[in-house]
Amino acid sequence: MTELSVEKLNRYKKAKCYTNKKIAELTGISLVTIDNIFSGKNKNPTVAYLQKIARVLECAMDDLIEYDKDSPLADYYNLKETGKIAQEIYENPDYKALFDASKSLEPEQLKAVISVINMIKGRNQN
Repeated sequence: MTELSVEKLNRYKKAKCYTNKKIAELTGISLVTIDNIFSGKNKNPTVAYLQKIARVLECAMDDLIEYDKDSPLADYYNLKETGKIAQEIYENPDYKALFDASKSLEPEQLKAVISVINMIKGRNQN
């Protein structure tokens, strides 16, 4: 299982000599929410919250995650590139809209979209 690491959060916080109150001020996230995240009560904060916290702590969101070493996807999760892609999707409204829309497509619809993408890229594959 992959989850937010309270240990890593607090290690970065300590390295910056920040309090939860300071992080709340710098991120614009309520102190109660910051307290819950840093204590481990909130184990699943939003990507937006993690992004703000990572920015303040001067680290990547990926640096705040604990990865299950036994997972067949462990190597994939550990790729810094995955975090960069997620960041791009989050920051670009067009990418975000495309990603959000793709999550609800039926398999045949997804194949049609991929076909259009391949055609646009000049690699029309049947």
